[in-house]
Amino acid sequence: MAGCSVTFWGGIEMADLTSWTGLREAVADYLGRDDLTERIPTFIALAERRMNRELRLRVMERRAETDVQAGQSAVPLPWRRQAGNWDVFLEMRDLTFAGNDGQTANLFYLPPDTYGQRRPAGRPEGYTIIGRDLFLLPAPDAAGRLYLTYFAEIEPLGPQQPDNPTLLAFPDLYLYGALVESGPFTRGSAPLELWTQYYAAARQKAEAGEQRARFTANLTMRPTRRI
Repeated sequence: MAGCSVTFWGGIEMADLTSWTGLREAVADYLGRDDLTERIPTFIALAERRMNRELRLRVMERRAETDVQAGQSAVPLPWRRQAGNWDVFLEMRDLTFAGNDGQTANLFYLPPDTYGQRRPAGRPEGYTIIGRDLFLLPAPDAAGRLYLTYFAEIEPLGPQQPDNPTLLAFPDLYLYGALVESGPFTRGSAPLELWTQYYAAARQKAEAGEQRARFTANLTMRPTRRI
């Protein structure tokens, strides 16, 4: 495809997997079928939906904060669907309420049916999520500030979003994910089982890398040698 940068390896021209254009070109090369070219953006979009369901990566983490007034229980969750400025809430990692008195507390999740239980206002202890809003339980009796740490949707690739952190960090997930999603159209003419195995292996490696990055390995400390 015109304008797509390439990498040369052993004299072989390879697609650049760090861009929307390069990814489309790579998927087309693997498929080897001109009749599916126009469907490749759909395969990529379906792969993104799969990754949003299955993966929780550091590149998907976001932080946000907002003021909460006394008596306010409902707070809208991040939900901005704008190309190049995407921020759609997927899953909460941590929610902290900081009162104006300087005290803070990590809030714990409660099922939605608890929201209907009558309770007096006070310092929030928990929260629930209904639709696109989170609800503080109980509603605060004084103003404060909420600090959210959450997982957000992967920014969908497209002409206005030529790359994203997930593609830059895990291009193999994108490539094999898109190839797996092409399965209903290839109908046995492509190695779908092999691509599925490659996607599963790429996912496993990504998740293992995330674990190593989040948690320090246990190290045996040795006494310092004196000279």
